[in-house]
Amino acid sequence: MQPPLPPALGPWKTLIFTLIPVVVLLLGFEVAIRMRGADRHCHGSYESSLLWTCDPILSFQVRKGMTPLNEVGFRSPEFTTKRAGVFRILALGDSTTFGLIDEGEFKYIETPYPQRLQEILDHRAGPAKFEVLNAGVPGYNSFMGVMLLRQKLRGLQPDVITVRYGWNDHLMSMGGEAGNAYRELDNPFLLAIEDVLLQTATYRYLRRLGRELEARRSPERKPTVADIPREWKPNVPLGQYKKNLRRIVKLGREQGATVWLLTTPHAFLTDENRGQYDKFPDTMSAKLAIAFSAIPTFERMIEIHDQYAEATREVARQTGATLIDMEAAYAAHASEHLYSSSDVVHPTQLGHDLEAEMLHRQLAAEGIAPEL
Repeated sequence: MQPPLPPALGPWKTLIFTLIPVVVLLLGFEVAIRMRGADRHCHGSYESSLLWTCDPILSFQVRKGMTPLNEVGFRSPEFTTKRAGVFRILALGDSTTFGLIDEGEFKYIETPYPQRLQEILDHRAGPAKFEVLNAGVPGYNSFMGVMLLRQKLRGLQPDVITVRYGWNDHLMSMGGEAGNAYRELDNPFLLAIEDVLLQTATYRYLRRLGRELEARRSPERKPTVADIPREWKPNVPLGQYKKNLRRIVKLGREQGATVWLLTTPHAFLTDENRGQYDKFPDTMSAKLAIAFSAIPTFERMIEIHDQYAEATREVARQTGATLIDMEAAYAAHASEHLYSSSDVVHPTQLGHDLEAEMLHRQLAAEGIAPEL
């Protein structure tokens, strides 16, 4: 008489036992990638750039070695665990937050406004009570701000997030990627899945491989006159820009932060440059900025920029986010040297000092920081 056969496994148990080796393999792959840091960088794109290098998720990031950066690639103190009793401010933005200026060639502002705000707060309140993190990245737009909050900037527990985008949303059309590169997924279920994937090294590594494969298919080359578009097409259309700002407000609040939306000033707000559209500036880099965006004049560029500034004000009204109208502040200080004679976009050190003072004034008005 033969012994009885063991009971057959049910379909769910069979599936579970089949998946166990797969899960173990994926976990081992995830650990190995994290240990090697193979998900942090990619190759083949932006190899000729002095400022940027490839990023697996957001196409590009700041190249280390040009100026001191923290471990995750920002011009900021390290993003450490928030200490008890510390009020943390996170500054999102582009090169005007990172701290660049064009004076015939791009140079670094010595003390960008987030760092200047840190100095003011340390002087007025004492050290170790406030922490200002600079998350500005040259070339980034509002969509990239959304993605930073969903990936690299998660878990920082900021009390305030300042948001200063606009220029790269409507300028430098040739600097973007084709299609809907600067749009989030519309399906909430797929968006939730992507949120989980963004936290894995495996997903970032696979994105890296995809970017490197694409770079091999389409080798990098310098843009030529033939690449100048015939009509202006923004990286992020105005309606999408508003949607991105609303997403930033929502994501910031989900992290427990108050969100402050900043308007973005320009050189023509100052007395020395007002109305000088034909004469200012005469540098090649400034002219290329509008040429490769198919914008015929600086006057037209400012008309477009004003629409994005007004959109920032509109989103602040709609969401109840705090508005810091930096354009109004620059207009009130128009006699000062807030911009050089060769850069429409990037403020001088005096401009950065003014922006830090405006942010401190808001902190003081809300009873968070001492008055100046």
